[in-house]
Formats: sequence, C-alpha cells, structure tokens
Amino acid sequence: MAFTRRSYEEIRDSILSQITKGIVNEKHVYEPNRNKYKLVNTPAMEIVKVEGMFGGVHYSFLSGEDYQQTGDFLEWVTEGDKPDDGTAFFVNYTFGGPTGITDINPGSVVRTIAEAVSREIDFLYAQLNHVYFAGFIDTARGSALDLVVSILGVERKPAEHATGKVIFGRNTEPGEISIENETQIQDGKASYELKNTPVKSIVKIEGLLDGELHSFEEGVDYYLSNNAVEWLADGKKPDLDALFYVNYLVYEEIDIPEGTRVSTFSRRPEELKVFVTTERRFIEKTPEGRWEVDVPVRATVAGRAGNVYAGSIIVMPQPLLGVEYIINRVDVLNGVGDETDRELRERAKHALEVAGKATLVSLHSAVRGVEGVSSVLIEDMPDGVLGVIKIIADGGESSEIEKVINDTRAAGIRVEFSRPMSVHIDVNVTITLEVNMTMSKVTREVEAKIRGYISSLDIGDNVVFSRILGVVLGVDGVYDVSEIKINAYRRDEAEATTSTRENIEIRAEERAVAREINVLRETIETG
Repeated sequence: MAFTRRSYEEIRDSILSQITKGIVNEKHVYEPNRNKYKLVNTPAMEIVKVEGMFGGVHYSFLSGEDYQQTGDFLEWVTEGDKPDDGTAFFVNYTFGGPTGITDINPGSVVRTIAEAVSREIDFLYAQLNHVYFAGFIDTARGSALDLVVSILGVERKPAEHATGKVIFGRNTEPGEISIENETQIQDGKASYELKNTPVKSIVKIEGLLDGELHSFEEGVDYYLSNNAVEWLADGKKPDLDALFYVNYLVYEEIDIPEGTRVSTFSRRPEELKVFVTTERRFIEKTPEGRWEVDVPVRATVAGRAGNVYAGSIIVMPQPLLGVEYIINRVDVLNGVGDETDRELRERAKHALEVAGKATLVSLHSAVRGVEGVSSVLIEDMPDGVLGVIKIIADGGESSEIEKVINDTRAAGIRVEFSRPMSVHIDVNVTITLEVNMTMSKVTREVEAKIRGYISSLDIGDNVVFSRILGVVLGVDGVYDVSEIKINAYRRDEAEATTSTRENIEIRAEERAVAREINVLRETIETG
C-alpha cells in the first residue's frame, strides 16, 4: 500500500470538521454500475469534500460537476468524472444538528488548539514521508540508500587518495666518498661488480701480473661500465685466482625514505595539500645527466581535495640532506570523492544484470565497479566478428579488471581488454584582461579551468573547442579571448594535429590528457 502524505491544511480542516460534528474520510468502494451511495451518519447536512483515485492518481472530485448530494446519499453525475473501478473514495461531510462549538474562525480558542495539534501531526507525516521514500532505490539518500543497495550486495565506493609521482633532485653532483683497496678475485670473468655504488670513477687497480705487483691502466686494460670493472680483451689482466685491489670514488647516497612529507605552497595553512612518499628511493644519475629520482606519493587526505596540477608540489616541510628541489611534472588528479547517490543508484540497478552475465551493460557495470576505474568504453564486434567484445578502461588495477571480466562475460564470448592511448593536449590561449586585474591570479585560474575540463573527458570524448572557449570566458577578469590554439600529440604520429577553431577528434581507443597549458595575456582599458 502506497503512503500518501497529508498536507497541514488537510489535517487542520479534518480536525475542525470532526469538532463541528463532521465526518472525515468515510470510505466507500466505487462500483461501475452504481451511482448512489448512502452516507452512514444521518441526517447528512453537507458534503464538504470527496477524494479518490482517478486515472491512477489521487484526485479531488468537484461538487455539482462530478457528484451531488441527494438527501443522505452521494450521487455521481453521469457526465462527470468518477473514481477508478473498484477503488476506494472518501467522503467528508457534516451531519445532525450543530454542536455547542460553533466558532472555528482564525484566532478562536478552538481553532488555535486545532492548528497547534495539526502542526505536530504534519511534522509526524513529514517524518513518515521521509521513512517511506528511504525504502526505494530511486528516492533513498545517504545512509538510507546504503542500506537499500546492501540487499544486492553493493557497497558505496569510498573516497580514494590522489596518487602520483614527485621528482626529488639536485642541480649539482653529490659529494664523493673514497673506497680504498676493495678486494676482488680474478676468476676469469670479464666483468666485476663493485660493492659500493654509484661509482664516480676508478682511481687505480693493482694486482699480481706474472707473480709481481702491477698497476693496471684504465682505457688500456679496463674501463668503468655501470658500476662494474670491465676487462678489455686485448688488455692485461691479473693472474688467474689471484687477488686484485680497486681504489675508486663513489657518490654519496641521497636517500628518500618512505613516509617523507611534501606539499604545495600556500601562505594559508588550510590551503596546503600534503603528500607522503610510499616507497624508499635513492637519487641517481639519469641518462640525460640529471641527478633525480621519481618517487611515488599519496595524498594524506582522501578525495578530490588532494588533486593538484603539474608543478604544484614544491615544498618539503622537513628538508632532506642532499635534496635541492622537488616538483611534480605531471598532474595528480586521480583522487575521487565518495561515490555519489546517483552513481550508487546506477551501479545497484545493474547489479542483477551483472549476475545475469549476458549483456554489454553488465560488463560495463562490472568493470566500472572496480576500485579506481574512472572511465569505460565497450565496443561490440570491433572488427565485425561475432562473439568478440572490446573493453577499454582507464584507472584501476589491470588484474582486478581482468578478473571481473572473466567472472561476468557470457560463455563463448571473447573479451579483449586494453588501456586507452593518451593523446597529449597542449593549449595556447591569448586572453584580454579587464583593467586592474591581477595577471598571475587570472592566469592560474584559466589554466586550472582548462585542465579541469580536459581531465573530465571520458575515453573517446572529443576536445570541444567551444567548451574551452566557454570555460576561459567564464573566469572572472577575462574580458575577451583573442586566440586559442590546440595541439594534439599522438605517439604514432610524427606531427601534431593543430586546431584554432575546430574540435580535436578523439578516437574510440584514445583519451585526451592535458599537458602544456600556456596563457598569454593582454590588457585593455574598459569603459
């Protein structure tokens, strides 16, 4: 039975009707071939209201048009509206002679008491209404929705911490440590790993040659390769099974411990975004000649509050010895908040379809339900071959995605899982600022808005030129946009796709990723 909330006015009028010798909601059942219904309490004085179901919805029938009073009977008018067949309708009416209470006008004692009671009953109806709708998946919210979907074994996804990488580096070489007379045994190998790393240079190597102590020459007898001594085929070597001694210089190790805290910069502590390293790493020389290391980091606060753009993480609250700078060179935007009610409803509605193991919707729901998955694209018969489904998913653990695919796919269906190819998007925008605007503040806001739009795109979504124009014009202080140039870089294409007016087309297996956002500024006087 459906619950119907009564309004405050209906409650008040019902109480007043009963006080003045009235009958409220006398129930009758409508029969198709019957037009007259006798009222129980007689003599009936006046029918005040008739309500029921008409066309499947609650309806108030009109006196004189739908019904009329004939003595102690309610009579339905032939041409008027009538309740649905077999449904109940309710009659409010007065009967008998007047009671001793006649003053129910606003301000009277009786009406004031009745209104106070009606207000409390109305509050109770509001609570019952809330409880009633909390039992349905389309209307339940918050913790009530959690309880509803738990029947299907579905749980709300918690907020996830933003994760990424921060570069720890230095602009100069680390200090040196001298290693004296490290002992090695000549056993015929061509290469000998040195025990201390990273090696800067070999000072000397001495050992027995034909039974006598000999100093071997670098570049003639040996050379240094990847922290190891490599003996040259045409050079001299120590006697077989004899000891040789290596003096060499190593760089000081610069340790980045697990749990090191890094953050963004702000003069207001409440605006800081703090991250911690999740692995221990050491700074080392890169192939490009820089002394750096990429260290995985995790935001201390779960959800979107931990997301930052490239170049934002630049502070070490407790500096490490030997580290001269830190920076994140790519965006860290994978932190997500608690699953919203809307997202949870949609996932719960597909839970039974997932159990059915038959539809594309079930596969989509299963993959989308994996923790960390942010976007899913499913293509049926990608090459026109029956029984083949292609799934492209961004985020989440590959092993978990493959597991739910195998658990969900129908027998005989082959599912090909892959990751989207990144299309790196560079945007150059020239804006005209209003007078007296702070250049740096507007520039940061424009860059943030553009990055936010591109990061919101799913797999296969085009980069829409007008959307970029719209978000830029929406920034306070931007008077006009002079030019927008979008460059799209693909790994398999030598040249970028450039647009100054058209959309950037993104293929089904691709996803747009923001890279460089350059904002050029102009100022004008506005009237």
